[in-house]
Amino acid sequence: MDALTRQAAAANGALRSQPEADPHALLIVGHSEGALRALLVAPVVRPEPAGLALLAPQDQRILDILDYQLADQIDQYVAIGRLTAEQGEANKKDTSRAIADFRAARPVDTSGIIPPIATTLNGGFSPLMARYVRTDDAIYPPDAARRIAPGTRVIVTCGTADANIPCRTTPPLVNALAAAHTGGPGLKTLHGLDHLLHQAGTPVNTKTLAPAALRALHDFIRPWSRQ
Repeated sequence: MDALTRQAAAANGALRSQPEADPHALLIVGHSEGALRALLVAPVVRPEPAGLALLAPQDQRILDILDYQLADQIDQYVAIGRLTAEQGEANKKDTSRAIADFRAARPVDTSGIIPPIATTLNGGFSPLMARYVRTDDAIYPPDAARRIAPGTRVIVTCGTADANIPCRTTPPLVNALAAAHTGGPGLKTLHGLDHLLHQAGTPVNTKTLAPAALRALHDFIRPWSRQ
């Protein structure tokens, strides 16, 4: 995580150095995990950004998010009859145990978990990914939010159809930003939008953002827009 944060801070510095850039009007926009990166970059660059757009932001520790996302997938398998209710509960319990074991640096056993879920766990816990996942999981996003400079203009979006970062998990992050005395517009709830800022049911590879997402972003940048 530190390496990627340094890279993002360097990108901010490269932009700041351009003759056409106003170093006191730079904005950082991050989506999902990128929004956590925005929170980490903002306090270490100078001057600090004038605004942060946190779009469907990672608002909890990454392994907590993984736990409820996989639990939702298991519930879907139960709903379509791929698992019985009893098997679903057993799989959720074993998944939570595997995540807890990884977080505690204990041996992880996924042998009793349904293959699609086990594959996801084994991929995230592989030697290639383990260090990154652990350093991400060590960060509680609301703690990072409390380091944002007072007066920074901030928008946080949450889509009511977002299964990855549901609106119910957003309040601690929003409250931490308020405690840091950041400015508005603050939380914008986007009705019917999924994690990719599309209307629910839109194909994943669609390139156009939903109008509601675009309006929220345009409202956010209005103080810096030019006719």
